[in-house]
Amino acid sequence: MESRDYIIQYKQDDQWRMHRLHYHEGIELMLVLTDGGDFFMDRKMYPLKKNTLFILNANTLHRDENGADGSVFKRYVLHILPSLLDQLSTPQTDFAEALKNSGACIRLTEEDSKRLARLFEKLRISMPPSFGTDILERITLYEILLLVCSRIRSTKKEHGTSNQDYNRVQPILDYLRKNCTDHLSLDELADHFMLSKHYLCHIFKKGTGFSVMEYVIQLRIITAQQLLRQGANVQEASEKSGFQTYSHFIRTFNSYVGVSPKKYAKLYRQGDRYAVNAEIHGIRKMRATMPG
Repeated sequence: MESRDYIIQYKQDDQWRMHRLHYHEGIELMLVLTDGGDFFMDRKMYPLKKNTLFILNANTLHRDENGADGSVFKRYVLHILPSLLDQLSTPQTDFAEALKNSGACIRLTEEDSKRLARLFEKLRISMPPSFGTDILERITLYEILLLVCSRIRSTKKEHGTSNQDYNRVQPILDYLRKNCTDHLSLDELADHFMLSKHYLCHIFKKGTGFSVMEYVIQLRIITAQQLLRQGANVQEASEKSGFQTYSHFIRTFNSYVGVSPKKYAKLYRQGDRYAVNAEIHGIRKMRATMPG
């Protein structure tokens, strides 16, 4: 099911592997239902095991791949925007604060895992709009968030193994996040970190799976989306997000998001679910599969 503020999906894949690290603007909750494979999150690697819950903060780099033994990778994934967490929170129960900086891996009990899976499936199944269905949807979201936040507070977090390649480029990533809207060149970046341009590109690609400029473009696209949602016109979004030319911005936005900036802003104002997919994933709409 999809709304303006969240997307819930059930996925299952054979021989699944994300070739690149990626990230989302919203909070991601992933409940793993099968064993096999690895999950890279925030500089560490975690084994993918049944009844594991991953909580990812906004813009957390991550990548998963299942094992080479032919096993099927099954999981529920919920993306939820911070704005919805704010709406659901109260002064006493602040979901946004509870999930803030909570990027974690938690091993759930079999009972908790089944309970959470039932709630995810309940939320995923679309009900025909009628009196009270919107309230029932919110109740299910409340149940999910209360269970997850409770387990964050009471369950010991798993400690993954460090990824040294990613550790080496972390300062570069931090610098790019802070300066992505400025004019950036590989020569200037290499000088700033006192590295050769070739070595800088090599370690960045090895540590993240994508090039320096690919990462900069992704950050600029996210910035442009935020500006468009806040009411900026296309020209303003182009200039303030760091693109050097208007035509390059239009082409790049279309390529990454799947619609033009103008259409994206229009769809967002209308509450269109396509815009929500682009907003949360930063890429074209993802396919959901039915549980088997």
